[in-house]
Amino acid sequence: MESLFENINFRDLLSAQDLSDPTSPLSAPDLHLLIQRLESQSLQIRSQVRSYLVSHREDFARLFSLCNDAVSQTREVSDNVAAIIRLLSDRPIDAEPLHGGKVSSCVSEMKVKKEELKVKKELLGLVGTVVGLNKRLESVKEALRSGRFEFAAQGLKEFKVAFRIDEKDDREPLVNWLISDDEKEELSFAPN
Repeated sequence: MESLFENINFRDLLSAQDLSDPTSPLSAPDLHLLIQRLESQSLQIRSQVRSYLVSHREDFARLFSLCNDAVSQTREVSDNVAAIIRLLSDRPIDAEPLHGGKVSSCVSEMKVKKEELKVKKELLGLVGTVVGLNKRLESVKEALRSGRFEFAAQGLKEFKVAFRIDEKDDREPLVNWLISDDEKEELSFAPN
């Protein structure tokens, strides 16, 4: 069978004297000779394929049988899936009780719990941020007490940026969103 996949060089099939020039025109006798030799080669290839198929007939028979089995199994699986879909669509799942309740109520409860979990994660992130800011503020206070004013000034600059406290900025400081109105009043009247 390997000979079937070899390339055919058409120039080898011709009898012309000067075949080194690929641009040289072919004469009518050369074209007839080429056609005859191609037909001969085609017959040889057909013969080889036929003998290969005959010698491997049992293998091909098994292969086609396997293909037929696979097709019938695919049809059977398709029919089973269609039957399951019909069964589910004819009798909705929600009509069946599940652990004392319906599926939709379980799904609704899962959605509520998932939303609660999301809120708790966000609050936990906020608490973590506040704790981190508190630790940073404590380190700034400690730096002021120990006379490390450069470190303390850098920390205060970071706080101003984090809380959007800037004389030039028109936006409300972020810290105002975290403090209630009553606490804002207490802080504005608190003695320094």
